[in-house]
Amino acid sequence: MSAGEAGGGEDRGSGSGAGVDARAGQQTAEHVVGAGGALIAYEAAGPAGAPTVLLVHGFASDRRSNWVRTRWVSTLVDAGFRVIAPDLRGHGDSARPRNLAAYALPAFREDLTAVLDAEAPAKGATVHLVGYSLGARLVHDYAQAHPERVRSITMGGPPIDGSFAGFDLAAATSARHGSGKALNAETARYLGMASSAGNDPEALLRLAEAVRRRAFGPRSFQPRAGAAEHPLFIVAGDDDPVHEGARMLAEQLSGARFLGLPGRDHVSAVTSRVFRTAVVEFLSEVEQEHPSSP
Repeated sequence: MSAGEAGGGEDRGSGSGAGVDARAGQQTAEHVVGAGGALIAYEAAGPAGAPTVLLVHGFASDRRSNWVRTRWVSTLVDAGFRVIAPDLRGHGDSARPRNLAAYALPAFREDLTAVLDAEAPAKGATVHLVGYSLGARLVHDYAQAHPERVRSITMGGPPIDGSFAGFDLAAATSARHGSGKALNAETARYLGMASSAGNDPEALLRLAEAVRRRAFGPRSFQPRAGAAEHPLFIVAGDDDPVHEGARMLAEQLSGARFLGLPGRDHVSAVTSRVFRTAVVEFLSEVEQEHPSSP
């Protein structure tokens, strides 16, 4: 089964160590102008001047469901970090263009840079990148393009076998318009995610196709290996199809570390308290070794 992209997932109950912060997600979003004039929504929390973490969510999710309601933002703020959480283009409160070119990887880079310029504008300021699924792909790409702005990288559920592998845009579009043609399992899954409440499937299906066209996998880390130049933490649920590939990748990259999450799959991993706690420990270690500039 090929790797996929996923959103935040649901809380599996107090016994799992996950939880949803019922007070979260009420903050009004700020907006910046991203690539092509698209408005990109984000919210920031935590003290100004603290080490900064940029959280990048997964496909068909948004900042609230992936990071706020699952207590990532509050956990990081409580640990002394400043947190910036954008909605990717095509998602949440950000612009939702419906043309394929709008979702080229450089557009995502430009959007993230615009957010960072607004919230971490100091010359030489660097941030910790944390991305899940599609977000993991995008933080890796960002670190490759802008290594000078990055302190560390955390990739959760990275699509090591290829972003949106198996996705068929033509078939998904036909199905959206009533075609009876059978869909392969991957296309059906992405179509279902894109069509979930609050999403714009026309935008998200084009996003999936645009990102699919750019190869991603272990070779993406070589020979330049930009992500490996920074402290790198890779995390995947033990029941996630990407688990084995992610573990092997971490073993191949000098200095990278890996964490498997027992009983978690691609959707439920992001709600794991073990995941959150491990990331806080990782970021704190990086800060102890190389404190952020004020």
